[in-house]
Amino acid sequence: MEKPDMVFNGHDGYDAVVVGSGYGGSVAACRLSMAGVKVCLVEKGQKWEAKDFPTNSFNIISALRMESQNLGVSFGPKDALFQVYEQNDSLAAMACGVGGGSLVNAGVMVPTPVRTRRSSKWPKEWETDWDSCEASAATMMTIQSVPLQFPIAKIMKQIDVGEVEHMVQDSIKLGINFDIEDSSSRLPKHQNMDTCIGCGNCLAGCPYNAKNSTDKNYLASAIQACALQLGILEEAD
Repeated sequence: MEKPDMVFNGHDGYDAVVVGSGYGGSVAACRLSMAGVKVCLVEKGQKWEAKDFPTNSFNIISALRMESQNLGVSFGPKDALFQVYEQNDSLAAMACGVGGGSLVNAGVMVPTPVRTRRSSKWPKEWETDWDSCEASAATMMTIQSVPLQFPIAKIMKQIDVGEVEHMVQDSIKLGINFDIEDSSSRLPKHQNMDTCIGCGNCLAGCPYNAKNSTDKNYLASAIQACALQLGILEEAD
């Protein structure tokens, strides 16, 4: 697992600092970088390579960090891939690594429900850009229809997905590369991905480099624009 050197003292400094590299931080860093803003992105976790993701129960447990303020106990490495925090009546589970939560989710991409878009809480001007923004995200994540069945497909079919089922008439699309043939001509230049074999290990990190996590697209684009410095935040014991 690689840990990029952390450099905060560039000769010109930075115009903006972004904390976190998941779907929120990576998109912000990318948009700022594309606009010519010099960005320093700070991430607590390390850079995970496909071969380093856990693929069995023992390795998954070894890649877990648990902190409970209620019990006053904590265990697991501070830069573990999976982080679970308990405080009062709240429990938070998250990923720790360059790419954030995109490393350990299923990569499901569905459009925003119409009911949600109609909420008066959103600025009215957003409605005119909603479709184009979703299309832009779909392109960046190179979403594809699923041509195969994962091991848990039978279980998933029994789940009542409610509104999502009505929202998505055709097959659900994932930010995963299913192309059997060489897709290098169709993928952005900064993406170097392999093909999904349907192992179902998506939620623990893709060990076959087939999932399009944010480190492969938004962050890669920002770095390619030569306007992003990635720093790994080392925690003191």
